[in-house]
Amino acid sequence: MSRLAVRSQRGDREAFRDLYRALYDPVSRYVHRRVASKADAEDIVGQVFFRLLESLERIDPRRGSVLSYALFMARNALVDHVRGRAGQVPEEAAAAVPDSGVGPLERLMGQEDVERVRRELARLPAETRELLMLRFGDGLRFAEVAQVMGLSEAAVRQRTSRAVRELRARWDAGPARGELANDG
Repeated sequence: MSRLAVRSQRGDREAFRDLYRALYDPVSRYVHRRVASKADAEDIVGQVFFRLLESLERIDPRRGSVLSYALFMARNALVDHVRGRAGQVPEEAAAAVPDSGVGPLERLMGQEDVERVRRELARLPAETRELLMLRFGDGLRFAEVAQVMGLSEAAVRQRTSRAVRELRARWDAGPARGELANDG
């Protein structure tokens, strides 16, 4: 993708079309997992690619992947979108726990376990949820997560490890108290 970005910077329209095709699915998936309205999600994806086109000259593939740059832009567009909606906290909405239908998690676990994982994720701080979503939901490498979130790679590794340990401890402790009342 970095070659496509460099060619796009030189005005190669075909390269930008190829770059768009390569980035569309991951950017769209990232946005759709975090926005309930499909129409809003498509608007945001469009904004991301418009901003990407406007900022092509600032992309430096040596400083990070083009994908992580595009996802960083998507994250900012999500925050801008939520700021435009009254009564919501931008960071929380941008890091919302996805409910995207049947995915790898649902195929491996029963629906009750999936719901429990979502509840446990929802209890984490918004930034931690976002980090886990980028790393495990979107499949980004630690360096890419760091670039998207504006953190060092070491901080991302440490926070990921801490969050996974916390989730594992909660899982091993059993259902949350509120869940026990529903079993009755």
